[in-house]
Amino acid sequence: MATSNCQSIIVPSESVAELFDALSALPRLTRCRKCDTELLHLDATFFSDDGKVWTLPVPFCSTCCLGEGAATNAA
Repeated sequence: MATSNCQSIIVPSESVAELFDALSALPRLTRCRKCDTELLHLDATFFSDDGKVWTLPVPFCSTCCLGEGAATNAA
């Protein structure tokens, strides 16, 4: 049975806010860098302790992700 080694990392909230602010300013990726398929985007919402909210598009390649899932499930 596989064991999980989860660890918590405490990151200053200023660093997290800077990261999400920077990610929010980036243009959306439109094509997969691996296979050049048009990307789908899933919106993910993140909340900070001080009440700030970011909603960021998370790119998703239906071609690559489905292929990886099939390979993982077959193993």
